[in-house]
Amino acid sequence: LLQRKWIVLWTSEKEINFFLEKGISTRIEQTLSEGKVLENWIPFVRGGGFGVTGSIQPAVNDSGSSDGLRTEFKFQKAELDIGKWGKYNFPPLGEGWFDTVYLDEELRIDVNSRNDILICRGE
Repeated sequence: LLQRKWIVLWTSEKEINFFLEKGISTRIEQTLSEGKVLENWIPFVRGGGFGVTGSIQPAVNDSGSSDGLRTEFKFQKAELDIGKWGKYNFPPLGEGWFDTVYLDEELRIDVNSRNDILICRGE
């Protein structure tokens, strides 16, 4: 279920909410693909956007198995696209984990290692 494109409907993450509250963006996208790639993309209202890309893997417990609930992530790339002024890469910040609870096949709630909450709808 996790491997798809998601729209973030609500989050407590200050860094993401900055773009929404200032009117820079109206939509936050999160894509998990190929079983190992996480991409967060914030498209800007006037073109361009900001995104981070990283790796994901199921968290392994002490017995060496995964319960499928917790996913570990590590960002490896951050990019700011400001349209005609170009694209700029930045050192990525962030690694941790998130726990996912599915409400149904279209809705999920995540709580992450920073204690932030995301509510996402599948696209």
